[in-house]
Amino acid sequence: MKYDNRYLFLTLVLVFGVAAAVPSAFAATTQVTIMPGSGSGQSCVSGPITCFSPNIVDISPGDTVTWRNGDNMAHELTDGLPYGNQTGVLFDSGTIEPATTYSFTFQNSGDYRYFAKDTKWMVGEVIVGPSTGTSYTVPEFGNLAGFVVLVSIVGVVIVTRAKF
Repeated sequence: MKYDNRYLFLTLVLVFGVAAAVPSAFAATTQVTIMPGSGSGQSCVSGPITCFSPNIVDISPGDTVTWRNGDNMAHELTDGLPYGNQTGVLFDSGTIEPATTYSFTFQNSGDYRYFAKDTKWMVGEVIVGPSTGTSYTVPEFGNLAGFVVLVSIVGVVIVTRAKF
């Protein structure tokens, strides 16, 4: 029976280690494309074509939005409204060159408007709400996840070398 105990312990350590990494496995990434021609004129403000596709994104807390610059000019995105007093509080992309991306992970629920600082007419919105999908209950280890995985690996090494 010495192998049964060892494998039971090994299984528990592995399950605990995997559970530490699981919360991030359920986070999603949504892509928003900066549409071609958005920076050269305001034609994307009205009509069937918008400056961002999709223009409004619905995500869950912990999800990531990745903006891909499909335009032929560089853009800089920031949160807020073009003529508001508070901009760049949550994120500021810096320069996004054509054919490159910028990603930001939204941790808290809320409605976040954003715009292109170089062209004030390019405006979009990210709505971060509670998850509408399947609810998973897993331990939240936060910054300790790496430590938990390390302890799990050390535990596996010790158990596999131990003689019961």
